[in-house]
Amino acid sequence: MGDSASASAPGHAPDPDPGLAPVPALEITDVFQHVTGHAVLNGVSLTVQPRESVLLIGRNGAGKSLLMRLVLGLDLPSAGRVRLFGQELTRLSSRAARALRRRTGAVLQRGALLDGLTVLENLLLPLRAMRMSRPDMARAARLVMTQLQLDGMENHLPRALSVGQRRRVELARALIHRPELLIWDGLTDGLDLPAVREIFGLLRAEMDVRGLTVIATDNVTLEAILPDERVVVLDRGRLLFDGSRGDLEAAAPGQLELRYLLQGRW
Repeated sequence: MGDSASASAPGHAPDPDPGLAPVPALEITDVFQHVTGHAVLNGVSLTVQPRESVLLIGRNGAGKSLLMRLVLGLDLPSAGRVRLFGQELTRLSSRAARALRRRTGAVLQRGALLDGLTVLENLLLPLRAMRMSRPDMARAARLVMTQLQLDGMENHLPRALSVGQRRRVELARALIHRPELLIWDGLTDGLDLPAVREIFGLLRAEMDVRGLTVIATDNVTLEAILPDERVVVLDRGRLLFDGSRGDLEAAAPGQLELRYLLQGRW
């Protein structure tokens, strides 16, 4: 997208004052979430800075998807605070909350492509309510399709795509409005490891070029990230570990729960 399109794109925020400390992209403080009387999240606290990449791992039922729903404002915590870009969603009007969520893109576990629409029509859905001109919408679609190697698939219906191609289209739709924060829930769903590594490479380029922040969830897989990239381990609604992949692999032999997690023995 050209400079004029970038400046007008929803989700594009001014560069921060270099003299000020950056506002975290996400702050989760002592969050509890109860479902049918059971604490699915139990005092979770997590801070993610702009331009940071975080892989949140844990077994099925650990609370990863529920935590991401809180970040997206789809659910409210039973207790605690969730702040997105310095603002607490529960204290905002509906209009202000919608504006804040436009700074976030999401790829959810079950996907959300409409089978009756083409790939291009699916991609343009997030832009139609954002008052972008048709030329800007077309430029945004061309750019994201090229970045995610979807050229030539504009007129395909989702049912004609492979699982991996569908995931790329879902990711493209999450990125088309140039969000500051990407939530990718279910990182490896339908993708093999080479495809996940390739997409992580594309996301790192987005982080370098325009400061994208990425939070991805997965069951156990670590191989897609670099040794110095951040991993957070969640189990039974509580945090077990927060540090680099290298530190996690070094710590696991001495901690039974972490060792079992990495060995896939849950």
